Amino acid sequence: MLVSTVELYWRARKSGGLGITGVEALGLDWGAIVERKDRLVASWSKGKDRSLEKEGIAVLRGQARFLGPRRLRVGEQTVTAEKVVIATGSAPRRPPIAGAERAITSDELIHLKILPRRMVVVGGGLIGMEFGFCFARAGTRVTVLQAGPQVLPGVDDEMREVLLTIGREAGMEFRMNVQVTRIAEDRVVEAEVNGAPERFPADVVLLATGRPPNVGGLNLEAAGVELERGGVKVNEYLQSPTAPDVYAAGDVTGRHQHTPVAWYEGAIAAENALKGNRKAVDYRFLPTAVFTLPALAQIGLTEREARASHPRVGVNRAPLKHNPAAGVRDETEGLVKVIYEEASGRLLGVHLLGAGAEDLIEIAAAAMRGGLTRAEIGAMHYVFPTLGGAIFDAMAGG
Repeated sequence: MLVSTVELYWRARKSGGLGITGVEALGLDWGAIVERKDRLVASWSKGKDRSLEKEGIAVLRGQARFLGPRRLRVGEQTVTAEKVVIATGSAPRRPPIAGAERAITSDELIHLKILPRRMVVVGGGLIGMEFGFCFARAGTRVTVLQAGPQVLPGVDDEMREVLLTIGREAGMEFRMNVQVTRIAEDRVVEAEVNGAPERFPADVVLLATGRPPNVGGLNLEAAGVELERGGVKVNEYLQSPTAPDVYAAGDVTGRHQHTPVAWYEGAIAAENALKGNRKAVDYRFLPTAVFTLPALAQIGLTEREARASHPRVGVNRAPLKHNPAAGVRDETEGLVKVIYEEASGRLLGVHLLGAGAEDLIEIAAAAMRGGLTRAEIGAMHYVFPTLGGAIFDAMAGG
């Protein structure tokens, strides 16, 4: 929600070239933005509670812990069940850095009522990059410190570099191979960058070093549930191999930490628990997005992965600066990249960076699931002028 509001503000601020006047006077009431976000979240939560009650589902509130494979303690109440589904999500990690108590996590950042002037983000993964871009577009001076050689290690190399260029043009700073050693009393982040000491002053320090599965306090040992990579180990049916009456879904498995995946897995885990192991999970056509500004979305293989696993790979690109709809809107940053098998035209991966990428990726997801080839998609009619037309242009090229 914060990202969506900031995007409207950012786009409006840069719309002077479209003939819109008064954009210099636009501002953000950050406290009002956060309060609106809180109201929306509260209304959605109440709606979910009512939906559960309408379906006749009892809700017990409290800390749950296993007493056995089918017995749990919830507060002062003991309950038994034939099957149990664990869906406790994940929680922000606080790394063992001296002075880490002076920093905040994403759970706290979304409640800040005042926009900070300077923010240092420790971690260049999804959360760090999304909040980094959001606050930078809102006017905060943002520095992202990444321990490894690259931010967003799971995305396509070319798309990452274009995104970083856009971020730097927005005033963001990205530093790689950073080992944070201390957060001082004045919130100066002390670190070693490629072995040399450096200091990064900040008004707010955001710890974005991942969200490990939320398994603390569940007493999984009593149920015989085994962990893997810190999360509940499950098979293709989302069933614990060591405790067959226990299933798990969502972030708590430590596999795919995306909200739509949690919904998808939750339905499968519940159906398998109630009716037997009928459905296996299938992640072959899983679109994902990083809600930077602009957004970065992808499905399938990166170019590096495709070339490592296929003998002959083709790559087509359609820069948004050549898309008429993007030009009309002055939203020309980014591109569409299509990766395919040269011989068959089978799509291996589609990557989008630009306005609306998080929505447009659904076109590629549907096409890949339907088994359409690059040429078949490229020959389709589409509405003109549209941002989505860039996908069809990328398919047709080459």
